[in-house]
Amino acid sequence: MIRTKAHPARRGTSHRAAPHPALWILGMLCVAAAFGAVYWGFVLTVTGQLADETALRGAEAYLGADTARRPALAFLGYLPEASAVIGALALLAAAAVRRSVWAPAVAAAAFAGAALSTQVLKHLVLERPDKDISAASVNSFPSGHTTFAAAAMVAVLLVASPRWRPLVAALGGLYAAVAGMATLVLGWHRPADILGAYLMAAFWGLLGGLVLLRREPWWNVWEGPNTHWASARLWQAVLWVPGVAGLAGAVAVYQLVIGPSALQGTAGLLGWHLLAAVLFIGGSAAFLFGLGSAFFSHQTRRRG
Repeated sequence: MIRTKAHPARRGTSHRAAPHPALWILGMLCVAAAFGAVYWGFVLTVTGQLADETALRGAEAYLGADTARRPALAFLGYLPEASAVIGALALLAAAAVRRSVWAPAVAAAAFAGAALSTQVLKHLVLERPDKDISAASVNSFPSGHTTFAAAAMVAVLLVASPRWRPLVAALGGLYAAVAGMATLVLGWHRPADILGAYLMAAFWGLLGGLVLLRREPWWNVWEGPNTHWASARLWQAVLWVPGVAGLAGAVAVYQLVIGPSALQGTAGLLGWHLLAAVLFIGGSAAFLFGLGSAFFSHQTRRRG
C-alpha cells in the first residue's frame, strides 16, 4: 500500500469544512421553497402561464427560422453526451488524484438524484392545469435537458479542489445558461421550466456538498480568494455581475416595457418578451452558480 504524507487537516488542525451543517440544510430548504414558488407562480396561475407562454412565442417569432435554430439544435443534440463526458472525466480525474472513489461517488449520486427527481416530479407528481392559454397542457416543469447540463456542472464543482471551484463555477454557469437558452430557442421549454432545472441541480449540489465536505474535510481547505489564478475574485464577478444585471434587467423589461396588462402581447411586444426571457435565464444561471461558488468558498476556507 502506498503511503502518502498526511494532510495537516488529518492531524487535527482547527479547520473543519462545512462547520455549520444547519446552514446547508437552511440553504436546501430555501432552494426547495424557491422551486415551489416558481412552480406555483408560473405553472398554477393564469398570469404566470401567460408570461411563460408569451416568452416562448417570442422565441418562435424571432428565432423560428431554421438558420436561427440550427446552432441550438446542434448543441442540444450533443448535450447529454457532452455533459456525461465532461462529468465522467472530472470524476475519473478526481478518483485518480485523490486515490479515493468517495468524492466521485457523492458527485455522481448528486447528479443522478437531480436527473431522476426531475423526471419523477415532471411526469408523476406535478401537473400543468389547463388555463386555456396554450395548446400544450402536458407538464414540462422542470426541464430535463437543462437539469442534465446544470447537474453535470454541479458534479464537476463538487470534485474540484477549493482553489479551482471559482473558475469551475464560472464555466459551469455559462454552460448551464447556454443549455437553458437553447431549449427556449427550440421551443422545447419555457423560462420557468429552465429555472426549475437550475434549482433542482442546486438542491442536490448542496446535499452532495454537505456530505462530501463533512466526510473529506482534509482536501476541502484553502486560504481564500486570489491565492491562485483559478480562485481570483474575477471569477466571482463573472457570475455576480451578469447574474444580478440579468435578473434586474428581466424585471425592468417586464415592468417598464411589457407590463402585466400586455402579457398576451402584440407582435411588437414579442421581442421584448424574448429579451426578458433571455435575461431571466442567463441571470438565473449566473446568480445561482455565483451563490453556490461563494457558499462553497466560505465553507472551505481555513479558520484559525
